[in-house]
Amino acid sequence: MTKKGKNLLYLLIFISFLLKEEVYHFLFAKEFYLAELEMVTYARNTTLEKKEQELLHSYGYLDSIPYSIEPSKILIHNLYQLSDEIIIYKGEEDHIKKNHLVINDLGLVGVVSKTNKHSSHVRLLLNNETSISVKINDSYGILKCKNRELYVEGIKVGDTLSIGDQVYTSDLSLYPENVLIGSIESIETDRYQIEHRLKIKPSVHFDDLNYISIITDLRGDS
Repeated sequence: MTKKGKNLLYLLIFISFLLKEEVYHFLFAKEFYLAELEMVTYARNTTLEKKEQELLHSYGYLDSIPYSIEPSKILIHNLYQLSDEIIIYKGEEDHIKKNHLVINDLGLVGVVSKTNKHSSHVRLLLNNETSISVKINDSYGILKCKNRELYVEGIKVGDTLSIGDQVYTSDLSLYPENVLIGSIESIETDRYQIEHRLKIKPSVHFDDLNYISIITDLRGDS
């Protein structure tokens, strides 16, 4: 091999050594960054869950329902989607199941519609597929949604109702009862004067969702 060829070979070896060192440092830095990110994410999640518990306790909501809850933060929230849903950071490994109710400190947020291993889809109350049995005082009806507005149908004329009366989930469905949904905003009757049609003001502010929890089961149940 000529002297020129040897010099070129040495140069290539030297360059490959430098590149190897750079790649090593890059990979090390990446692993360090990911480890730091994981620690920060864990700390943030823990803080959020503690904050959720504090909020629920401060509003007295935990003590008002006999259910176990699993706090979570929101992964994706896009109110402009036609589906009106959110995706949360809890899933099947956290014992989250389809049809579990999702709440925050103000009331009912929605219903789990699909679960994955580490996340779940939640159908908000503002979804047109909403259909939940509710009670208002001693009356029972069905909560529905149309064009992002909530209504209760099926309550006969003559039942005692007033604007401002609170609306709760009932015991006539697969969902837990006594979870606050909202209050009566207006009262109308159908054209046959047989049933009321109630417009409901939700207690939850859907444009400002930060902390949520999932009702998983009855407290004390095995």
